[in-house]
Amino acid sequence: MSSEIAKLDCEKLKGLNMETTQIVLVIFILAIVLYNYSGLYISRKSGAKIPFWSSIIKGKDYTYYLIYGSYLALLIAGVLVILREEYRLPLTIAGFVVILLSIVINLMARQELARNWSPLAGTNTEQSLIKTGIYAHIRHPIYTSALLLSLGFALITSSLWGLALFILALIAFVVRINAEEKALLAKFGVEYQEYAQKTGALFPKLH
Repeated sequence: MSSEIAKLDCEKLKGLNMETTQIVLVIFILAIVLYNYSGLYISRKSGAKIPFWSSIIKGKDYTYYLIYGSYLALLIAGVLVILREEYRLPLTIAGFVVILLSIVINLMARQELARNWSPLAGTNTEQSLIKTGIYAHIRHPIYTSALLLSLGFALITSSLWGLALFILALIAFVVRINAEEKALLAKFGVEYQEYAQKTGALFPKLH
């Protein structure tokens, strides 16, 4: 009798774990879709010019490949960890909270940047310097959101190699930001220099 009860309890536990895994996977996929397409929708609606992949390849922006390579690796790793039920629920919940924060920051930045957004590093003749909204505190909030997204993925994977991929993405962002800052300084001169003194690159300055 006791063995039958134990067997039933075990089956219930397996069923509960499966339901939890399905919920985690659905939330994970929805978060990815929401981050990528809501931001793109706002940029398109605001009149931003979205370049084709051929333009990105011609630009030879290797940091772009490194960032999105690590991003895709973390995304795939997250899905595999969830499907294999190797995730740790507390870290997964923390990961989703970080991802939600990244979505909010991305939407705020896209809304403020409007038609000035571009996936390419550097500037063009039509761009203006945005210093309002979230840009009054952070110079590169979209990069902040992407970095937080990668951190959320790393937390969900709950592994050292997930952390290593996040660090790789962080290095790529630092290199990309340095290159972009030079282009912005060359275009906007003293105005950008003064703006940079008042704001943080990825996080608000502590005054």
